[in-house]
Order: sequence, then C-alpha cells, then structure tokens
Amino acid sequence: MMTPSEVCKQLNISPSTLRKYSLRFESEGILFKRNKNNSRIYTVTEVVALRESMTVTKSGDITFENAVREAADSLKGASTITPENEVTSTPSRRHDDVATAVNLKKLEVLEEENRSLKEEIRKRDSLFVEALEEMKHKLDRIEEHQKQLVAPVSEEPDINAPEPSSQEEENEPEPVTPKKDMRSLWARIRNK
Repeated sequence: MMTPSEVCKQLNISPSTLRKYSLRFESEGILFKRNKNNSRIYTVTEVVALRESMTVTKSGDITFENAVREAADSLKGASTITPENEVTSTPSRRHDDVATAVNLKKLEVLEEENRSLKEEIRKRDSLFVEALEEMKHKLDRIEEHQKQLVAPVSEEPDINAPEPSSQEEENEPEPVTPKKDMRSLWARIRNK
C-alpha cells in the first residue's frame, strides 16, 4: 500500500492532480482504502491504472473521463496484488453497490436524453412533412401555370369575334349539279 505522497513522487504529479484522478475513479465505482487519518491509500494495481489513464489522457487520443472510465473498468475486473503477495479480489461488495448506483444514475440520464431526442426527432419529422406538402402544393401550382403559358394561343377563343349562328348555316344554298342528259348523241344534236 502506498500513501498519496508516495504515489505523487512515483507518478511525478501534484497532490491536487492525484485528488482529481482519485475522485474521478471513485465516481466510476472504484473506492480506495483509507488509513487512520482518512487519507487514501493506493495498491500497486491502482497506481498502474492511474499511470495508464494519465498517459492516455496526455497523448490526446481519448478524453480524461473516458481514460479514467476504461482504467476503472479494468480495475473492477482485476485482482489486486498487495506488497505481501496476497491476492485480494476487487471489487468488494461496497464497490459493487456504488458501481450499481452510479450505473443506475447514468442509465436514468441516458433514458431521459433518449426520450428528449425522440421527441425532437418527432417534431422535426412533422415539420419536414409539412414543408414537403407545402412544396408539393407550390410545385403543382407552378406546373399548372406553366401549362397555361405553353398552351397555343389559337386554342383560346377570341372574345371580340362574333359567334356563328345556326341560321346562317341553314340558309346557304347547296351547290346545284346539272342533270345528265341520257339521250343519244344525235337526238341531242337535233333538239338544239
């Protein structure tokens, strides 16, 4: 077991940085043991997890919270080796209870976010459908207007032209065709 000052020396960090990481680990369900003065004491495995999370955070590959979360997850499944070579199992029952409470809280927050996102999507979809319907209506009006503009002018009736009456059509004489004379050629010549 190592005291906070020993861990700070080994990791070459300030006590405030160690407190920051320790608090974040505790929020992830890793509870450090405490001495008589209520100061945290660290196992070798916990120090290794702290070092790994700091290294990953400094490299910029992953955020501080995610680095600590991954290190805490690896600690939860690992066994702790004490300097006396005793193997003790982590997590303890207290760790399980805290981790469960933390996970439940995260789950509640995620469910609420999910609900709000679904509602936002529903609202956005309804606005989208309304906009599409309005655009379709405008497009129909534009197409109808274009059809009217393209239609030939001759098809449109002339308002000033007089309408033909049905009486005029009946009064027109039919062309008369002369009757064919059926007599012989000599008979026709003599009648003249």
